[in-house]
Amino acid sequence: MIVETATLGSRAVGEALDLPELDGDRSLRMLLRTLVEQGLVAYEAHRSRSALLHILTPADLVEGASTGRYGREPRELPAPPTFDTAYIRAVEAFNDELFFAFLDDVRITDLDDIVTIEPRSRLRLVRLVALTG
Repeated sequence: MIVETATLGSRAVGEALDLPELDGDRSLRMLLRTLVEQGLVAYEAHRSRSALLHILTPADLVEGASTGRYGREPRELPAPPTFDTAYIRAVEAFNDELFFAFLDDVRITDLDDIVTIEPRSRLRLVRLVALTG
């Protein structure tokens, strides 16, 4: 299964993840558990990389000359939430319709409906953004 993330109204699309271990019959609730686990691992890896001092390469200097931005200071990112907290937030966000889930272009509206995931299935999670004005 391929998992894609997107934000409505944004051109940026998140990195697609290929997760063959999720194939078979599952509920969205079960899928969210796995996705939250992986998200926490990825965040912790990003957090560790952000704390490192980066050495500028010649390519970085060339890019900096064209953009006016040379590297960045290491910064402290907040600790990730616990798995239980992150999972509860993901379920609440789905229930509050802050994101929609589509499996092979069919919207999943119930966390507990069992869906069949094929090896080339696409799960698309689309985050909704409140408009102001």
